[in-house]
Amino acid sequence: MRKVAVIFGGKSCENEISVLTGVFVLNLLRERYDVLPVYVHTDGGFYTSPKMYDVDIFKKKKYSAFERVFFDGGVAYAVGKRKLKKLAKIDAALNCCHGGLAEGGGVSAIMEWNSIPLASPDLTPSGVFLDKYLTKLVARALCVPTVDYIRVNEKDYEKRGAFLLKTVEARLKYPVVIKPAHLGSSIGIAVARNEKEFKSAIGNAFALDNRVIVEKYLEGKKDVNCAAYMLGGDIIVSEPETAFGEGIYSFEEKYVKRTLDGAPMAKGGGRGALNGELRDKIRSYTRTLYKRMDLKGLVRMDFLLHKGKIYLCEVNTVPGSLAYYLFCERISDAKNLFAALIEDACERAKEEKKLLTTGILQTVQYRRK
Repeated sequence: MRKVAVIFGGKSCENEISVLTGVFVLNLLRERYDVLPVYVHTDGGFYTSPKMYDVDIFKKKKYSAFERVFFDGGVAYAVGKRKLKKLAKIDAALNCCHGGLAEGGGVSAIMEWNSIPLASPDLTPSGVFLDKYLTKLVARALCVPTVDYIRVNEKDYEKRGAFLLKTVEARLKYPVVIKPAHLGSSIGIAVARNEKEFKSAIGNAFALDNRVIVEKYLEGKKDVNCAAYMLGGDIIVSEPETAFGEGIYSFEEKYVKRTLDGAPMAKGGGRGALNGELRDKIRSYTRTLYKRMDLKGLVRMDFLLHKGKIYLCEVNTVPGSLAYYLFCERISDAKNLFAALIEDACERAKEEKKLLTTGILQTVQYRRK
């Protein structure tokens, strides 16, 4: 039986949402694998405990039973008071961390450093897509439409805030959306319909991030989700679904008030599928981004639909609940899907080329003075 590390939590304001995803995945995989739960605390430490299968231990914040854990040479070790304890050689890992460095390449880097096959995206695309500004640059380079925007750094705003206000009014026009560049799709986001609201919203955003994206707000837009994963070299794309209706959605609305199957519910109705040309465009954009950025694992793309046009909003390399609901009707189907992704990661690892060294040290001679 394979030893699989499920890593969740993170040094991020999305830590608790990641706990829900992690515990969900842990309980799905424990029947098929020997699973090692690894919780990334907000202090940055990695911890493990057999009690992590129950979300109540996180609700009550009973962390005293957790053991500090680290990886070395592909082996997980627990840190005791006087000695190290070998836990297991890890055969594969699955990243369930939302937001922060853990989603943005941190977990990917640790797994790659330890030669542990990862059934989630690699370092480079994880880092790129955590940043909303870099996401827009990549999307436009690949001819995937995005909403008009202005990037604002906190220091620049302190020095040239008046100029920015004039630029927003002239180039984007109110209303606009203010988004922290490195946080989740609902955290710190606000709509400003005039200069007064803009100043308040951008101040709140800078309290969370030193880089902010200001976008033209699309009145009457709808949010559409589409996801993709790869098995055996083939990219499988989900059907696009209208996840939300009009408006900006709060963190609670997206992640607390949810349908029983784990998918967000639209205001004024449930989820809906798209047909025809819009469907084909969204699936094509999703496939293009997935393929050209060499993504792995299950990734969700969020789009905006406005007056018959499609715009990429963001790319979630570790989506909530791993976006299983876009592919699976039953929980048992999700278990099979996650297992297939883990097995595929293990197969890919067998095909990876070994690192070649230059041998230059053998040709260099030094003389002692």
